[in-house]
Amino acid sequence: MTDNAQRQSGPNYSKRTWLKAGVGTLALGTLTACGFRLRGALPKLPFGQVQFTGSVGLVSEALAKALATQGVQRVDVLSPINPEGDLPSVSGLVIAASFDQRERRVVGSTIAGQVRELNLRVRFAWQALDAAGRALLPPIDITLDQDMSYQESETLSKQLEQDAVYEALQARVVQQVMRRLASIDVTRSAP
Repeated sequence: MTDNAQRQSGPNYSKRTWLKAGVGTLALGTLTACGFRLRGALPKLPFGQVQFTGSVGLVSEALAKALATQGVQRVDVLSPINPEGDLPSVSGLVIAASFDQRERRVVGSTIAGQVRELNLRVRFAWQALDAAGRALLPPIDITLDQDMSYQESETLSKQLEQDAVYEALQARVVQQVMRRLASIDVTRSAP
């Protein structure tokens, strides 16, 4: 049979191809049955408003932007009572940040004292509270760091690289916080 005739007759699947497809389907079914899901779009957050208190910095601002994309409104003060005034509000969340900071340390230098390596760190310590001030999550401290080579002769390009590293670390911190916020049950703390 020529190549032309083979292309016209359609695909010819072997037993091995069908076996691979079957095993893949079985593995996917098993993973989804145990609750596994790929990281991606977060489920709808169980609150509609968020208030930031404490040490508000760059991570808090990035987190507020990420929450806004999920439809969560940032407010200055949450009310513990719903707008009708008859029930406790379960639509609000307070993020109490105790630490929101970027750090930079020199971890390597030459004999002449020139900096050769930096350690860049983003730290965000926080706790989720309901509108009445009851804890929904225990205090959480997230610290991410990354080493970066440095040369004083390339200060401008290294500053741009440092900013990019900080942004990447900050984005990873925000992703971790968003996953934890998606798991909160705000109705559990309501009386």
